[in-house]
Amino acid sequence: MIARMMTAAAVSALLLGAAPAIAQEVEKDAIEAKNLEKGKQSISAERAYIFISGPARSNGLFYKTPTEEDLALFQEEWEEEYADARKKYERKLEDYLRQQKDLSEGRMPPGTRQLEKPDEVTRETFSIGPVERRLTVGWGPMYVFDKDKDESGEKTFSYLMEVDPGEYTYYGAIFMNPNGSAMGTCMCMGSVKFEAKAGVVTNLGDFTTLRWVDDEAGRQVDVNWDELADKRDPARPVDYSVPAALADYEVVRADLRAAGKVDNWYGIMISRLPPVDGVLAYERDRIVDVKEKSRMQAQAAARPSPIAVSTPSTAPAQAAAQEDGDTNASSETATASEQEPAAN
Repeated sequence: MIARMMTAAAVSALLLGAAPAIAQEVEKDAIEAKNLEKGKQSISAERAYIFISGPARSNGLFYKTPTEEDLALFQEEWEEEYADARKKYERKLEDYLRQQKDLSEGRMPPGTRQLEKPDEVTRETFSIGPVERRLTVGWGPMYVFDKDKDESGEKTFSYLMEVDPGEYTYYGAIFMNPNGSAMGTCMCMGSVKFEAKAGVVTNLGDFTTLRWVDDEAGRQVDVNWDELADKRDPARPVDYSVPAALADYEVVRADLRAAGKVDNWYGIMISRLPPVDGVLAYERDRIVDVKEKSRMQAQAAARPSPIAVSTPSTAPAQAAAQEDGDTNASSETATASEQEPAAN
């Protein structure tokens, strides 16, 4: 399967001549139940697995949070591409200056196309794009893990992706075209992330279908929600059921956390994931990490309150001093009054 996916990537590179080559990527593979049962594929203790399901074929994209190793590889490639870009700039600048000299000396052949001065390539301005875009993982709509029916007789389609262990963020229901362009809507303005651990199947269930979204949550992401609400089924909890083919493996529900905003890498429609109870909320356009907020509140509540330090009251002493002062003042006044006649 890896070879099959790599072949597709090679075709994409040929079709998209203008697209930058992306050497760094998440090693991934689509697992199929029939291959797992026949021993053609296996669940490895060194690899991580993401499970997605729904009532129809689906597709979408995750991106991995870069590790120190990812960043080191990215920096290495950045340096190589910067060096190449700098050499190309210097050659173009040399050609431009040579032509300018010929022009000033009247040696420019008639009909020669005049060159434009190239923009300088500097370390501050050069870019090869965000590292996260190089660490994307897609699923569907082909290579389903299993096709079945649930208890109500509804068809179900599931996908199981083998990926590098790490933290992944849901980028949206996005379909990647063979030429490298994309279709769909990115959750650039708010989404969720989760940890995919080695040797474990991390279960997202049918979360990405958004069938769990109620009207209150829907209105926070779509101004036309009320017009669409009548056309969709009532909200229902996320279905975390898994096929029997995974019965002998460790399957855990994804521990979702709020994820921050990211760029719209593919120039597609932008949105945000609806609020997720206990996980993700919004204050206008600000993302609220509900779990982190709850943790900090609990930590603050557990912190011991400051102990009030008791000090002896100084009021009696002040009162006594005041009383003594008043007595002395009265004596001094009386003495002065008695001396006034003598002064006259």
